[in-house]
Amino acid sequence: MEIPEVIEERRLCRGKRVALVQRVYRIGNDFVARDVVCFGQSVAVLAIKNNKVLLIKQFRPPIGRWIIEIPAGRVEPGEQPEQAAVRELREEVGYEPGRLTKISSVYPSPGYSDEVIHIYLATDLRYVGASPEAGELIEVIEVDMDRALDIVLSEGVADAKTVLALTLFRMLTT
Repeated sequence: MEIPEVIEERRLCRGKRVALVQRVYRIGNDFVARDVVCFGQSVAVLAIKNNKVLLIKQFRPPIGRWIIEIPAGRVEPGEQPEQAAVRELREEVGYEPGRLTKISSVYPSPGYSDEVIHIYLATDLRYVGASPEAGELIEVIEVDMDRALDIVLSEGVADAKTVLALTLFRMLTT
């Protein structure tokens, strides 16, 4: 099956971290317009210390509430995903990994966004002190590995990247 041809792309708006574009595709003899949120790459880090998972409770303005998740953030221009994973882990929970292993890369919402999340496992952690970005409200929570997924799922609506990282880790280690 052929990939539809992009005929036109118009930027509808640009924010601090995302852009909204409208792409017009040729599909056979038809033209179809689709709105796309352009975000780029991000990382998420499953950090394990002494058989405990380092989770964060973070206020997320888009959903207007606190949510429990693993440390995560955007890959900045000129940065490799591995570098972003180390930076985000240090900023949000104050640890640097002695070992960083890629678990997977996923599209969280390919129906409307181009975002790719690279998920990493961080072990052999060394505490260096947290330095969250201005405006980030974060509380670090250490949870037994056996309870981590239950705690995340007890939130009602769970963070997808966290559920996926914990589930993949369980699958890889059992």
